[in-house]
Amino acid sequence: MPPKIRYDREDDGLMIWFAEDTQVDHAEQQGNAIVHITDNGQVILLEILEAQNFVVELVRQAITGTAESPV
Repeated sequence: MPPKIRYDREDDGLMIWFAEDTQVDHAEQQGNAIVHITDNGQVILLEILEAQNFVVELVRQAITGTAESPV
């Protein structure tokens, strides 16, 4: 399945699904990123909180060649 992407303007959240119809075992959060994972370690969903800031910083880093984490 190609990743499915959805942006929620009201919550400023970007969601990227890597699998459908798969049971999530747990989620881990680091900064503004939440990763939903199965019991065998497969990433099902990536949520980016404050997505507008994330995308702007990601593009800035890509253009300038800096390697800081935008999350």
